[in-house]
Amino acid sequence: MTPEILNGPASETVAGSHQNRLSELMARYQEGRRSTFHLGPFLSTTALRDRGLSFNDAFRDKKTMAAAARLNFELGFESTVLPFDMNVEAEMLGAHVRYHEGFEGHPVYPTISRRPVKGWEDVAFSGPIERRGRMPVVLNAILSLKRNFSHEGAVGAFMPGPFTLAGQVMEPEKLFMMLIKEPDTAEKILMRLSDFIMALKSLYANAGVDFITVEEGGASAVSPRIFGSLLLPHLQNIFAQKPCPMAISMVGGTEQFLDFLLACGADAVQVDRGCDTAFVSKKNPDHLPLFTGCGVNDMLAKGDPETVASAVRERLDQGATGVAPPADIYPAARMENIQAFINALRRYEEA
Repeated sequence: MTPEILNGPASETVAGSHQNRLSELMARYQEGRRSTFHLGPFLSTTALRDRGLSFNDAFRDKKTMAAAARLNFELGFESTVLPFDMNVEAEMLGAHVRYHEGFEGHPVYPTISRRPVKGWEDVAFSGPIERRGRMPVVLNAILSLKRNFSHEGAVGAFMPGPFTLAGQVMEPEKLFMMLIKEPDTAEKILMRLSDFIMALKSLYANAGVDFITVEEGGASAVSPRIFGSLLLPHLQNIFAQKPCPMAISMVGGTEQFLDFLLACGADAVQVDRGCDTAFVSKKNPDHLPLFTGCGVNDMLAKGDPETVASAVRERLDQGATGVAPPADIYPAARMENIQAFINALRRYEEA
């Protein structure tokens, strides 16, 4: 069973009647302490291995995906986010996704091996998008989590913004050349991708997600001028109607785009771990939850518990509302470091 896409007045009714914001949603799980709530996917390869779950099946098998997502609750996080990779939407639009056996025993994320879009006419998504690509698997996993484990925490959806998605369905070099030489064509492509994303957010909302995170890190490579004139209007359109709380995230050089991110109208902002959190916090409105990552990629693997805890406390001291863990793929995180990360968030107010 997959939910129907909301269109027209029905979508407006849901958006208009939804009273809680992301900050209120966080408070529900926070219980007076700093929350272990995070906005993006986290996949513990150590926990997967200990449970006998296949890494690749976490991306394409509904039962494994749901089980892998629930591991976040078992680890102590107050949210879990699906899907685990950023290729689902591109695959729905015709991209070919390749799965890998791994490298020297270490897992490798799926990659896109064929990009279908050459011009704006190639961005087509007529018909029921809930049946495209792996979307039935993702929706089934979300429904399973909401039905059986919603008492354990919040279930979120993670999807690319229009520019990030454009870089997945098109060859990146062609996309950047188009921005310079054919800006009108680039505008049409972004418009169609934005329409697709708006249909997708309603689909996720109907599946019952507690929040949606839109990741637009692919746009960190463009100039602020292009971001403001070409991309920002589409992001504002996407966030204009929120069928559930929605956050904007930008992994990459976020600081020069911060004003644009704040202008999107999101319920929360997530900035890159490389940002000066104190600087961002001063510009961020008090009512808007601010999320950031912390630590290098291998911090949870090569660091020790005190190093991990210190990195978390530093970001919270600088004004972050929540801190996201670094990637856990290669090398695999040590379980004691994941626990130190979570404990540092929980116990921050006691320090």
